[in-house]
Amino acid sequence: MGEAPGHTPVLMEEVLRYLNPQSNHTLLDCTCGAGGHSEALLQSHAQVIGVDRDAHARALASERLSGYGASFRIYAGTFASAAATFIAQGQRFSGVLADLGVSSMQLDDPMRGFGIRSQADADMRMGDEAEHDALTFIDQCSQETLAQVLRDYGEERMAGRVARHLKEARARGARSAAELADAVRSALPGRHQRHPALRTFQALRIAVNGELEQLRSLLDALPDLLEDGGRAVLISFHSLEDRMVKYAFRDGRREGVYSDTARKVVTADSQEIARNRRASSAKLRWAIRAQRCE
Repeated sequence: MGEAPGHTPVLMEEVLRYLNPQSNHTLLDCTCGAGGHSEALLQSHAQVIGVDRDAHARALASERLSGYGASFRIYAGTFASAAATFIAQGQRFSGVLADLGVSSMQLDDPMRGFGIRSQADADMRMGDEAEHDALTFIDQCSQETLAQVLRDYGEERMAGRVARHLKEARARGARSAAELADAVRSALPGRHQRHPALRTFQALRIAVNGELEQLRSLLDALPDLLEDGGRAVLISFHSLEDRMVKYAFRDGRREGVYSDTARKVVTADSQEIARNRRASSAKLRWAIRAQRCE
């Protein structure tokens, strides 16, 4: 039951500290992936329900965690659909974990089309339920709408220029992620500390997978998912997600939904970042469900 190749869960010690799993807990891992966080929670003898929209990830997690028997179950779907299902069933959890964004397994798989160097079609879907891939999304958007997506989700200052170059590249028959990345680079000449297409790829991925809508649904559902005193731990990797989590937890504390929340964001230390570069952008926030007045 070792770690999946190429995937190292971030902020593991912090997740365990703030979720504080116990043997009588039932926990919801909204982004199970290969099962790294779930396994650590299971080692505390808690019950864990894992959720993932990616069939490949579910298969890996199921195989990896098979030794835990009935203590682990896997739910196929998005965490928004899972939350709605569990709330409808009246199920509440001692803890809820979400490690947001694209997984390193998906990024590292060249056939998924997430990476800027991938020669595969720019698919970027995290699961089969997504309505369209990134190529179809670009084709169906007007140039103006595409620019707005790049501006809103990628915080791309030159969004209009990038959108035009993407449209022109598609008109020339560009299909691979690498070809789209080259189109972005041609729109943004000059020196860059990071590849100039990273912001655009983030925006396309968020749009294709409805990531912010998914997160909003989860944040709205958390008060009903958590039992009294239950804990939520959310890990984000870019400012759009982090702001949503920060303000949802802050407002929930002010309204008495949460008895306590993280006042400051929790980040990885230098040792973890040296082991796992992905951890450098990880931001963890936590909240504790207040007692209900029932």
